[in-house]
Amino acid sequence: MARLNRLLSTSVLSFVLLTGCQGFLYSQTGGVMGSYAVDHMVPYVMGTDDVDMACETGVSMGAFLMSFERVSDPPTRAALVTWMSAGMCAESAAWEAELAQLRALSEGRAAEAQDARIREKRLHATAARRFLAAFRNLEAAFGPVGEACPELRPEDEHLYLLGLSSALLAVVHDRAAEGVAGVPMEIPLAIARAASCLQPDRWWGVPTALQAALWTSVPGAAPDGVDPWAVLEEAAREGEATGVRLARAFEVVALAGSGKAEALRTAIAAHAASLEKTPPDPKWRLLDRFATLMIRHESDRIWTQERGYRTPLGALGTFPDHQDDAVDTDLLEGLEE
Repeated sequence: MARLNRLLSTSVLSFVLLTGCQGFLYSQTGGVMGSYAVDHMVPYVMGTDDVDMACETGVSMGAFLMSFERVSDPPTRAALVTWMSAGMCAESAAWEAELAQLRALSEGRAAEAQDARIREKRLHATAARRFLAAFRNLEAAFGPVGEACPELRPEDEHLYLLGLSSALLAVVHDRAAEGVAGVPMEIPLAIARAASCLQPDRWWGVPTALQAALWTSVPGAAPDGVDPWAVLEEAAREGEATGVRLARAFEVVALAGSGKAEALRTAIAAHAASLEKTPPDPKWRLLDRFATLMIRHESDRIWTQERGYRTPLGALGTFPDHQDDAVDTDLLEGLEE
């Protein structure tokens, strides 16, 4: 009996030590993974221009990375970027569903158009939830947004900007999903206040663009005597000169949402001209490419509504009524065989 008791005691002690070591190991691994993601993976990805790869990394690695919050402090900074990246995937899928809906509608395929519209709304809701999760991790890392400016280290400022941008995208997609994601109504004004915590000239005019874009969507939000559209245009031009054109993308999204068709076309053309004139900032290629994809989608909508297909290669900045028949001829070449 005494021998049995000693064996049991030894087994219990071994189990406790083993599980304790595992817990410590998991905790340390979580901290290392979170730090590595922010310090090395994010800068690397930001320097690439493959938005699909970035978003798929967020989808595939997100659950693994965030599971470490079960054994250590939540990796909020890394989770912010992960959720935003995953949101990009749902956003891209929503765009494709919208274009499918427009094509089916123009061709009289009512049931297919309705199905694509439902699919689009579902994907907008998914995008909104993911972007909102990025924003929640921003608040977990830096405190409530819109109340007071946090003390940001220089290396944290871009994370704060990404979190605020995610919040704006959460608002946009939730509206497209008819509020299914439940993005709180107070978020837009909170973002507008928090954007003043960042220097616009350091961050490509984006903080100003965030404020102005939200002013255009909330009646009475803009300061007295301030034209938010003029502010947006100025911020967009500032960003174009730096090679990070995210401010122009937010202007285009705001114009599309407000039904300003001619101004929308002018902004898309300005972006296309900027791409020819100014190369992307090598450190932030991903954000510049993301901006182009956002803007290209609005161009794709125009082309699909008028011609039944998206913007042809090399035609960004031009529109169907400005094109000669060569574009259509090229597209149809060989199909009759």
